[in-house]
Amino acid sequence: MLSSSFYVVLGFAASAVVLGWAYFRRYEITRPPVGVFGLGDVAFMMGAIVVLPYLYLYFPLWLVGGIFSVGMLSILYFTAEPLFLGVRWALWLVVLVVWGADIWTQLQFGALSTPFLVVNNAVLVIAIAGTTNLWVQSGMKARDATVLAGMLVVYDLIATSLLPLTTDLIARLAGMPFTPLVAWGADGGRLAIGLGDLLLATTFPLVMRKAFGRSAGIAAMIIGLGTIAAMMAFLLLAKVEVALPVMTALGPLMVLQYVYWVRKRGAERTTWQYLQAEPLDR
Repeated sequence: MLSSSFYVVLGFAASAVVLGWAYFRRYEITRPPVGVFGLGDVAFMMGAIVVLPYLYLYFPLWLVGGIFSVGMLSILYFTAEPLFLGVRWALWLVVLVVWGADIWTQLQFGALSTPFLVVNNAVLVIAIAGTTNLWVQSGMKARDATVLAGMLVVYDLIATSLLPLTTDLIARLAGMPFTPLVAWGADGGRLAIGLGDLLLATTFPLVMRKAFGRSAGIAAMIIGLGTIAAMMAFLLLAKVEVALPVMTALGPLMVLQYVYWVRKRGAERTTWQYLQAEPLDR
């Protein structure tokens, strides 16, 4: 029998993917003038993924908390900005309320409390939708996301299953505001999925839709969420408390999807071709 943690965590994960999908069709994020996203950016992201966990384990917690707080404030701002065009005070009010709620619930109730988990999960869902849209609207291709997913297959296996890196990182960051985990439940029935896994699960349907059409994007959503649900169900039914390398399972499925759609549709569409075929709802 699956516990409530399964349905809550899966619900938040699905909310991130669906919100990212809906946002992509309606709002345009102000992009920094740094050029078009490409394979060089993928290499930089992979380097950051490898290095940052060690820095977060080495830096004092007050510094890590400061980095998380400033980063999340920035993400919430550029995510909400298209919704409040011309109303700057309302934009800052909403952003600061959401940002402050995460910090306040952690300080007031604790990092394992229900109020904090609800707020932190919701804040992460918003941040995931904004970050993934920034990447894709900046020109990330399905090829780029697939290459990143392929590299994460090996990295996630090493960091999560062969080394204690992921578990050490989770243990250290679990008591902080803006904890990068969508989580629910108490000890023994606690279930969580990492921010990085959800970023890839939300990004991939967007780049696949842009590259190959709506059906490819919907298929990517179903496969991604289905894989996450299957892995979480396995943990609960097997009654084991271990960290599973989600990208080690999800990454190969992303690669296979990309290969399938390239063979079926040919080269992926450019952003201009995508916009011509599917005018936006903005």
